[in-house]
Amino acid sequence: MEGKTYMHTDSMLRFEQSERSRPFGFLIRYLLCLVVFGAFAPFVAAHPDHDDPGILQHWAPDARPGALDKVVFDQSHKIRAEVVGTPRVITFGPAQAWDFAGGFDRFLVANDHTKIQQHLPTEALSIEAWVCLRSTQPDGAIYGVFQDNGSFEKGFLLGFDRQRFNFAISTVGADDGDGVLTYMPAADPLELNRWHYVVGTYDGKAMRLYVDGKLSAESDKQSGPINYPPRAAVVVGAYLDDNEQNPMDGLVHRIRLYDRVLTPAEITARSMKNQNMLDFRQDPTKMMQFLVKPYLQFATTDSIVIMSESDRPSRMTVAFGRQQPLGQSVSTEAATQIAEVKLEGLEPLTTYFYRVTRTDPETGEELRSEILSFQTAPPADVPWSFGVISDTQRNPDVTRKCAEGIFGLRPNIVVHCGDVVDDGHAKNQWLKDLFEPMSKLLGHVPIFPVIGNHENDSHFYYDYFSLPNPEYWYTFNYGNAQFFMIDTNRPADPDSEQYKWLEEQLRNSKATWKIAMHHHPCFSSDNDDYWDSIRGAPDRPLRTGDPKAKHLVGLYEKYGVDLALAGHIHSYERTWPIMEMKVNLQRGVQYVVSGGGGGGLEQAAPNRLWFTRHFKSAHHYCFATVHGNEIEFSAYDLNGALFDRFTLKKTDQPTPAN
Repeated sequence: MEGKTYMHTDSMLRFEQSERSRPFGFLIRYLLCLVVFGAFAPFVAAHPDHDDPGILQHWAPDARPGALDKVVFDQSHKIRAEVVGTPRVITFGPAQAWDFAGGFDRFLVANDHTKIQQHLPTEALSIEAWVCLRSTQPDGAIYGVFQDNGSFEKGFLLGFDRQRFNFAISTVGADDGDGVLTYMPAADPLELNRWHYVVGTYDGKAMRLYVDGKLSAESDKQSGPINYPPRAAVVVGAYLDDNEQNPMDGLVHRIRLYDRVLTPAEITARSMKNQNMLDFRQDPTKMMQFLVKPYLQFATTDSIVIMSESDRPSRMTVAFGRQQPLGQSVSTEAATQIAEVKLEGLEPLTTYFYRVTRTDPETGEELRSEILSFQTAPPADVPWSFGVISDTQRNPDVTRKCAEGIFGLRPNIVVHCGDVVDDGHAKNQWLKDLFEPMSKLLGHVPIFPVIGNHENDSHFYYDYFSLPNPEYWYTFNYGNAQFFMIDTNRPADPDSEQYKWLEEQLRNSKATWKIAMHHHPCFSSDNDDYWDSIRGAPDRPLRTGDPKAKHLVGLYEKYGVDLALAGHIHSYERTWPIMEMKVNLQRGVQYVVSGGGGGGLEQAAPNRLWFTRHFKSAHHYCFATVHGNEIEFSAYDLNGALFDRFTLKKTDQPTPAN
């Protein structure tokens, strides 16, 4: 193994100007999740609902479009519902949804609510839904657990009538002996064939109904605990009690049920974060549009992948060339929404111009992008650079500033350390929170991600990124470096398939630089993720990093990994070079946590840990230049101010191995 010396600048005052589906593989992953669910517990434990207090149920589609199986699970995987009729998963504009097409379509969560009483509210509640109705009826429900049989009225529901959304509840304080349901309609009529955000809340004294983020109705006719009937079905997508069955004709993107009251500020914020759904209208006369503008994937010295998404199935053609007019083109055969084209036979380190055209095969309508450019990968003896971003989640303003800063430095590639969105199952987050704010950068620079916990192993990760199989771990060479992209949501212990794959790849690597990437950090001084630095709780002993990633440290040291990049912790932290749990300036592995792309910021423990060399709690991005035996690595805040820089250098003299 070559020896390494490290030069660094811990504090800099100088300001620098900155400016496809794979169904078979997915089916295997899905079946494994169902059959051997325990092996994939990290995905469930790390679901974004963990920081959403009071949530009892969370229903949202997490499968590719098509027919459903006999059961669906809520996002916690603690509750299952029987699929009745033939509902299916479809894409409607910027969102994926369950399509309930009338008839018998519905999800039967429980035929008797007492069987899941621990997942139902008692004193206070909030129920929210993203819904698109195709038609209405006198009595309709999006979600309900109730009986409304003559004068016998108990339970609650979020629903609609001929013209308006409504929220109904029966409580102990208004009980006349056999219960009273107050149906509270919205002030304004609903609009068919568009997304609405509907929220009903009850705090024990007042019930309120919000539509599209705004208070629409309120009432004080109910009070006290919820008055449930002795028995009632819990149903998604139908108005169902003992004497009525009215199926819903429409789409459900998401339903959440809480045992607390969502505040007006929370409701407004959630509405605003999903404004692209509220703004979407399906209009056959409207021109075709990009849901995701053209972006670049997996560049090599002689190839690159170009992807885009249109709002309806269409064929994609990529015209390209070294100069304009563009003289060559490659097209897809099938008409799809998400499409990819691989350009091959290219020249190394060469700039090409390209334009994407999407064509509707039924109407012949064409949608054309602007002319963009890309560059193929350089040979090993040419300088190159890469940007680093992580934990973009749901903060498009910060993500946009990071992307603009990285693009201003003109990297060859961008790497992402995971948590690209906040909830991987929410299609609109991929559009609005990831691709839209990073559009300019990704139209010129290919991105190489690793999967984080917030992606939830969603099919969207595999749909939107074109990566070598099995995609959740892979490796690639760029310039004189080899990147090892690791999934720390899955097992990475010495007995795991991933560990054995990684060891073989590291053993056979001939690259000058070995760079490992995964979401969870091997070393972190965060104050509460891996231990309780405030109370020193005995049930949370000191951990210096993520247990899922710790197994990798020995491999990195054995095979001479130079740099290990991670995210997950929303801050910046650089360690000393580490070997055998000691600082080793000659042979140690350099670890960097760069989780500042958008997620809520986190803090280090009050007292310094031995391995920490530099820490900053700030939204940020990183940039590295590579040539020969030297890497210069820099970290910038959102204003483009440099706050950390260090240099890795390799000596020509070999250092004895262990």
